[in-house]
Amino acid sequence: MREKQVEKMLVTVVAVLLLVLNVLMVMKYDAVFSVVAADYAKRLSYLFHVSGFDPNNYAILTEWGMKYDVLRHPLLPYLMALPASVNEVVMSLFGFNAALYISAMIVWFSGCVSAWLLYRIIHRLVGVVAEDAALLTLLLFSFAYIQVTFFVPDHFSLSLCLILLSIYLIGRAAQKGRVLKTWQTALLFIATAGVTLTNGVKVFAAEWIARGRRFFQWRYFLLAVVVPSALMVGAGMLEERIYVYPKQQEQQCYFEEHKAEMMAKARQNHQRYKHAPWVIHKGKALGQGGLLRWTDISTSRWDTMTENLWGESIQFHETHVLDDVLTSYRPVLLSYQSVWRYAVSLLLLVLFVAGIWMGRHHHLLWMCLLGIVPDALMHLGLGFAINEVYIMAAHWLYVVPIALSFLFVRAHGRWLLALRGVTLALMVYLVSHNLALLFDWMQQPIVSTAFWYE
Repeated sequence: MREKQVEKMLVTVVAVLLLVLNVLMVMKYDAVFSVVAADYAKRLSYLFHVSGFDPNNYAILTEWGMKYDVLRHPLLPYLMALPASVNEVVMSLFGFNAALYISAMIVWFSGCVSAWLLYRIIHRLVGVVAEDAALLTLLLFSFAYIQVTFFVPDHFSLSLCLILLSIYLIGRAAQKGRVLKTWQTALLFIATAGVTLTNGVKVFAAEWIARGRRFFQWRYFLLAVVVPSALMVGAGMLEERIYVYPKQQEQQCYFEEHKAEMMAKARQNHQRYKHAPWVIHKGKALGQGGLLRWTDISTSRWDTMTENLWGESIQFHETHVLDDVLTSYRPVLLSYQSVWRYAVSLLLLVLFVAGIWMGRHHHLLWMCLLGIVPDALMHLGLGFAINEVYIMAAHWLYVVPIALSFLFVRAHGRWLLALRGVTLALMVYLVSHNLALLFDWMQQPIVSTAFWYE
């Protein structure tokens, strides 16, 4: 089968899969979110609970503003300005909120492009034959939280797309014996970090591997690393000062004017919410000020890696599917009901480690591995979002099929046939297991958390 035919078939399969998931997602929430309502933000808060994902796309497409954390997503609001304007016109003309449909188109398109980019990385940069490259790409899209990434209204779909684009462009240049120009590196970083600031490090990691010591040449380092980083951090701080700080000041003034009333309400809420999910599922933080309040030093790292990082991210647990640990009584750590689930996780881990060993001398693999080190330090080290670490799957799981691709390159004869068979079996199992649970979840009624606040 010719390369172009395989590529077209792969993208078509992924497009159909993601289209079905997005159609089901729209059908599930259409009645409650396709409305023009003054209390739309409250509706989202009460009714949207898909694991730990935020409905920020719905919010910003309905009413443009700084709906994302501007320090972590400095350019994302501006990327959503045009589709938000389109939805504003739709709402004014037809009285219909198309936020669900526009968001679905964005994440669907991001998924299709991500599949195409990953296929090209594995096929053209690693050298895996077209059919095997397509199989490994489909393996990624069989993972539970990769499927979820491409139908929820959050930033992760765009993040993965830009990460893969960066790896492909930097790897392609390295394959041709050259490196990206300074302005190209800076532009890639601004695009990637503009959507998610920490993912900009992945661009620098890949460039470091590609350039070696030349990465630290003062002119390049200044113009491609220091200046763009300062721009992104500065943009986030400026946005916070312009858009966020005034609202915080208003809240502080209101608190000072109604201090006695607010303190009494706080004492009442302390008693009322002491058994609420967002209280009992929160780990012990390093501190209460600034970013330290988001850390977690009490949640077990080993159990997290077993059940959530390498477990839930790849195959759903049989119960509490897509329940949010902060709004439901889903335990932070679940166990699989069958030992075979752990066997699948172990088999995939063995293949992953073997792939890393086989590709240990290849720069492309180290571009990917070095890029996810900050994620490991942030989530497993400091414990940032460790109680829902599986929602971050799009930031690192792409490394798994890339690592496995080095096994495919080195295997021959019966070993290659066996590897294909095992990978195909894993992919089919994960698709059937995860989609069965997803389809069941799509049919479940929407649960409101308004009772906590009434």
